[in-house]
Amino acid sequence: MYLKVWRSSLGLRTRGRKFLLQCRYAADANGQTVSENMELMSMSTRIPDAETRVWVKQLAVAVGDNREELDALIADSLVNWSLDRLTPITKLILEQAAAEKNYLSIPAPVAIKEAVRLAVEFEGAKTGSFVNGVLDRILIKG
Repeated sequence: MYLKVWRSSLGLRTRGRKFLLQCRYAADANGQTVSENMELMSMSTRIPDAETRVWVKQLAVAVGDNREELDALIADSLVNWSLDRLTPITKLILEQAAAEKNYLSIPAPVAIKEAVRLAVEFEGAKTGSFVNGVLDRILIKG
């Protein structure tokens, strides 16, 4: 029973991560806030679980309040690459994963796995490998 509950909560957070990524991308594109985009994209219907909605909002705040610091961490970990060369989606994925570990105490392997999943879904397998390498340097090797 515990395993089933744990797995279902993982699925909800996975959906929440994807939803937040889409809202953050929309915010960068349309100039509205992440919160406004969450409302426009019907967070309550797309993420029916109240606990997951709270967690997604906490992650959104953690990323928003610490974006400069997160970008500095990412920039410092890039090898033969620069922050401005990242696609917007890749940068958003890296920021979210780093915020999960650094501000919400999500274990590094979980944050990395979920970020890789998003990268593969939105940008392909090569980006998934890239995200894995960058996050390994940021979150594990530090």
